[in-house]
Amino acid sequence: MYKFNQALAGTKLTAAQKAETVNKMVQELVEGQKSGKTARNMWGTVDQRVQTILNPPKRKPDPKRDYWPNAGYNALLFLMIFTFMYGIISFFPSKGHPQPVMGITGIIISAAIAGVGIPLVTMMFTPGVKHKYSIWIRIAIMIVFVVVWMVVFTGAAMLPAVINPALNRYAYLVLGLLSAGGSWWYKRRFNITGGLF
Repeated sequence: MYKFNQALAGTKLTAAQKAETVNKMVQELVEGQKSGKTARNMWGTVDQRVQTILNPPKRKPDPKRDYWPNAGYNALLFLMIFTFMYGIISFFPSKGHPQPVMGITGIIISAAIAGVGIPLVTMMFTPGVKHKYSIWIRIAIMIVFVVVWMVVFTGAAMLPAVINPALNRYAYLVLGLLSAGGSWWYKRRFNITGGLF
């Protein structure tokens, strides 16, 4: 541990991070010694251990464990896509008339449905996993989800303006930028694999 402390002192970790790392290792070493393990058996050389701390191995993706973080990330992505889309198309009137724009409530509902559903579809087609249903049943479920999503999307667009107000183009573009920034932060906060940004 003395050599490890010396090596750790040369890193850019804060004093609190160094103390936490050492305390955790001491606890693990005490437990390991009960079964005859040494520090080298548990962590390799001092340099190897320091590198592992500075560059920890990336956690393997697990669709079931990561379902809700993935759902939130996908919802933000679709919120970004829809708000940008309606903000941009409003600049291009059709035959002199404004383009129809979905209200913000409808956009939020549609983005939420996409966020919740897409990780489920992804889980159904994850390779290397034993699936409960055959490929044809899973394809049928995916088609049903897409149809339901389209029905919800169409229904949300028909909500009365009093509960589904259409915002102006600039508000939608600002929301698109905020959603893009939120997606970028969210992906790094929850270590989301794949996706944009």
